[in-house]
Amino acid sequence: MDDKRIKEMVYTSLLAALICVSTFIIKIPSPVTNGYTHMGDGFIFIAVFLLGRKNGAWAGAIGASLADMLGGYSYYAIPTFIIKGVMALIMGTAIEKLSSGMKNKWVVGAIIGSVWQVLAYYVTGSLMVGNFLSTISEIPGNAVQSAAGIITAAAFMGVFGHTPLKRDII
Repeated sequence: MDDKRIKEMVYTSLLAALICVSTFIIKIPSPVTNGYTHMGDGFIFIAVFLLGRKNGAWAGAIGASLADMLGGYSYYAIPTFIIKGVMALIMGTAIEKLSSGMKNKWVVGAIIGSVWQVLAYYVTGSLMVGNFLSTISEIPGNAVQSAAGIITAAAFMGVFGHTPLKRDII
């Protein structure tokens, strides 16, 4: 295995751990959804930005599903793995496909990925309870969580703007 591949694996693992911790530790309970709002999505967006589409998706999927398992939501671990991984892939694809002259294209990717996430969790929750009407109340909570993730990522992107990563952000 070459040094580049080892570095990618280490960085992906570190971001997965950060995503797990930021999802599991820093959370605000949501009585409406019986879940919680967390900062993990923001770190998934950051992982995609820093690691690229593929490794960002691995970090997001692994970190978020580990947080579900540790937090007592193991029945959501597999759906979360898929949903968060696809969310990251969507964001990364948007970043790659949008015009190189477009400013803050990561935000567009994060919004599109967030729409996927909200819809995917709605469908998953509906299938779990067997009723599509009873889970509509979860949509606003999931939308707030996605918005919190975008705000978290934006705050870190602002900090990154004062580092050598600035050329990649602007």
